[in-house]
Amino acid sequence: MKGTVLGFDNLTGEGVILNDQDVRYSFSKINWRDTLAPEKGQRVDFEPWGTMANNVFLDVRAGQFAPAADMSFKEAIQACFRRVTDFQGRSRRKEYWYFRIFGIVCSGLFSLISGDLRHSSGISVGLLEIAISLAWLYLFVVDLSVSVRRLHDINRSGWWTLLYLTVIGTIPLLIMMCFDTNPRINKWGYPAK
Repeated sequence: MKGTVLGFDNLTGEGVILNDQDVRYSFSKINWRDTLAPEKGQRVDFEPWGTMANNVFLDVRAGQFAPAADMSFKEAIQACFRRVTDFQGRSRRKEYWYFRIFGIVCSGLFSLISGDLRHSSGISVGLLEIAISLAWLYLFVVDLSVSVRRLHDINRSGWWTLLYLTVIGTIPLLIMMCFDTNPRINKWGYPAK
């Protein structure tokens, strides 16, 4: 049976599917059989079992394997933070570049705050510097995960991110990040677009 995901809650691991006859079916993460995480609006194929959806797969013929093409800046940033520990999937260019811009702005703000703190003293200043360092570290991990997923989207291994450690390697890596999505299914999942 075909349907559309109405919503999925990552905290509870439960979601709802509306079939083509406008009947709702509940499903849990246990019933999800695809490599991509469930998201609102995805077309799916499933087996109904009472009011539950069982063996839920993305509908391959629908061609909707990723977020909508008109992903906003806010949606892209939220997607990156939601998938901070996901180093296996794929991310599209828009998601990567929006987060890159967000990271640059945050780093600039952190630098300004840290610069102002150097002229101050006290215990609260030390705690604030620790908080800024932890926030920067968290942004680094999120950036690393979205970079790895972006490389997966162009059919490259995540190990290519090690090029960031060299000055000259940054240029070809940034050029690769501009490549369009590989339209074929690869070992990291369905195309991100």
